[in-house]
Amino acid sequence: MIESYLIESVLSSLFDFLKKKVITTPADRAKFDFIIKDDDGKKIAIEVKGQNVTIKTLLNIERALQDYNDIDEFYLITPEEPPKDFEKRIKSVFKDFKIVVHWMGINQFIQKQNLGIELNDDIRSSLLNLQVAAVTSKFEDYDKKFIGSHIGTTNLTEHLKHNIQNVKEGKVDRTSILFGLRRQFPYSTIVELEKKPEELSKTLKFGKKYDDAIIVLTDIKNFSTLVSVSDPEELNDLMSKYYTNARELVFKYGGILDKFIGDAVLAIFNYPIKNKISFTHATKFCAELILMGENILNEFQRKLDQEIETGTRVGLATGPIYALNIGKEDFEVTFIGDKINFAARLEKNCDVNGILMSNRFFHKLDDSNHDFIDRIEKTEKKIDPKDAKGQVGITTAWQIQRNQMEKIVE
Repeated sequence: MIESYLIESVLSSLFDFLKKKVITTPADRAKFDFIIKDDDGKKIAIEVKGQNVTIKTLLNIERALQDYNDIDEFYLITPEEPPKDFEKRIKSVFKDFKIVVHWMGINQFIQKQNLGIELNDDIRSSLLNLQVAAVTSKFEDYDKKFIGSHIGTTNLTEHLKHNIQNVKEGKVDRTSILFGLRRQFPYSTIVELEKKPEELSKTLKFGKKYDDAIIVLTDIKNFSTLVSVSDPEELNDLMSKYYTNARELVFKYGGILDKFIGDAVLAIFNYPIKNKISFTHATKFCAELILMGENILNEFQRKLDQEIETGTRVGLATGPIYALNIGKEDFEVTFIGDKINFAARLEKNCDVNGILMSNRFFHKLDDSNHDFIDRIEKTEKKIDPKDAKGQVGITTAWQIQRNQMEKIVE
């Protein structure tokens, strides 16, 4: 059986390359895995599920679709084709619905995209080849050296088909830096790193101090309580959406994803290439993550019997860190340093659905983009050493509340 997370990952790579993914708001991210525009302009919502789709699952989808008046079609995608009684299930839930609802196996869905791609009987292998080809094509299309060249203007479908053939023939090196770092680094950074692959370790500063890194550490309040009262399937769906969207937001703002730690996200900005705009981008990432998390958690709360206070808390700091390569066959970067612990202390002292900035980060943001931070309301906060383990004296930080988040992401 093909896992649903693999299907999501493949579709994410495919839609990203074909420039079809149009989810833009935190509310959209909370309800569906994808919202795309088809070639004919139709707006399509897509949800990926495991094979065991129940009436309860369909009812949750029906309720989510009611919040939209511009969705033309909906696709439920499962690892295999739907059961024989699927039409009966669909009609029982969506009988009065104006939106066209489809339920397809992933193989059926890929065939329907008219990409001219033939999947063989080994669907898993075919999907992985498709993903590798999509990622390869994306990098080639993104690389500035191709702008204005034949690749920049080639039909995307033909470009993808060409690279699928290259993958099948073994012409694509899956062990290259492109594939080793793609889970943690955005396309723009990898393209820059590929220009001098022989200097990779030097550029990434493995084992050496790296100054002025930006550290973001987040967590979800009362997450363990949510786990204890949740339906396992719905909890898995919640965290799948949360992790997928958090990763995309890190990349959107040029950050590096260190890791997910349970419900926590650890991301690094202003590394390995320094840029003053990184301080603004890191702040925007924090705000959009809070809004995304709020929508996903609110949607999740609707399915619980108990009302649980929850939300995202964010600690934001800057300073020296150390980068380490802990990968074996592939590169896998992780970070250590006191400032990561400091970001964790800030997160613990942060108000729910807020950002708590270190004083040093605040002033570097002010120096790099004064107009941006000047229009945002913030409050100076003093943290006693007993509430910030490892800190010798009173810590000065800056609290930004929930009501400023939309202003930050404008």
